[in-house]
Amino acid sequence: MSFDLQLTGLRAVVTGGTLGLGAAVVNFLVEADARVATSARTLPAQPVAGVMYVAADLSTAEGTQQLAQTVLQEWGGVDILINVLGGSNTPGGGFAAISDAHWFAELNLNLMPAVRLDRALLPTMLVQGSGVVIHVSSIQRVLPLSESTTAYAAAKGAL
Repeated sequence: MSFDLQLTGLRAVVTGGTLGLGAAVVNFLVEADARVATSARTLPAQPVAGVMYVAADLSTAEGTQQLAQTVLQEWGGVDILINVLGGSNTPGGGFAAISDAHWFAELNLNLMPAVRLDRALLPTMLVQGSGVVIHVSSIQRVLPLSESTTAYAAAKGAL
């Protein structure tokens, strides 16, 4: 089945675009002739042709600022922002095992990149009078595994 989503030339930023679902979104947008930017802590060994890769740690304010500034300098604005980034390193053991550091790490990886990029990129969408923001959450936000994903589920629920 083939259909035209009219994405040709649109400027799209995808977080978490080098692995899994994020990589699939990047590939889809490239095939639809959108201009695509993504980031990762390290650039992929086999980058997708035509994609702007920005080496940045989006769990930090500096990393999200680097991605936003690079995209705005290169393109002058964004038409599509898709926040796919996510993951968890919190140990099992339930609420009692989750330290403040674990909570902050989960929020900084799963929530704050979206908040920071929205704040940085939405103003140009508002000025141009168009744009789309998509936040990819997780089923964990409603069905957390209480022994292992409480902090991740809370961060994705907040998203």
